[in-house]
Amino acid sequence: MKKLLFLLFILLSANTFAQETEPMQTEDILAKPGKGKCMVYIARRETAALLVKFSIYDGDIFLGKLGLKKYFAYECDPGEHVFIAKGENTFYVDANLEEGKTYVMDLKIKVGIISARVSLNPIDQSNKKFEKEKKKILEFISKKKGELLSEGEEAESEESDGDQNVEHDSTMSKRLKKFYEMKEKGKKITTITPDMYFN
Repeated sequence: MKKLLFLLFILLSANTFAQETEPMQTEDILAKPGKGKCMVYIARRETAALLVKFSIYDGDIFLGKLGLKKYFAYECDPGEHVFIAKGENTFYVDANLEEGKTYVMDLKIKVGIISARVSLNPIDQSNKKFEKEKKKILEFISKKKGELLSEGEEAESEESDGDQNVEHDSTMSKRLKKFYEMKEKGKKITTITPDMYFN
């Protein structure tokens, strides 16, 4: 009888352990984009610069300030986008997004001279550490508080950072104008191509 009980205990324990170690499924964690849209996640997992919130933009659309251990899930139209993160520096991502797909970027922080410097790093299948990063980002998003944003919705109010002033002869900010100048000069800019979706 003791052997039978012991065997039952082992079987139940093994079954429970197998359930707990099942990998998280992307479709169970990430919000799906609506019809004719795509989804972009921007996550801040690092704990550096605890009190600093970084301004995030889609071109001249202010998405909000990304605080410690938070993320944005941004539903937008497919096609060309310029994602911008503003810290001590201004970091650009030249993105071409495909309808129905989800893209993920990880906000990274480095020590700057006066404040913190920031970058946005796409997480995609071409990276040899993709599976490891995928697991970590899904765990992060499943446990942390995020904000769902939609293109065309008003974000929280933007505090002046000195470079969003619109030129008199254009509707483009100085920040976005700088991106196009960099692109024209052939400077290295992080890119997201349609096939870099997160699955």
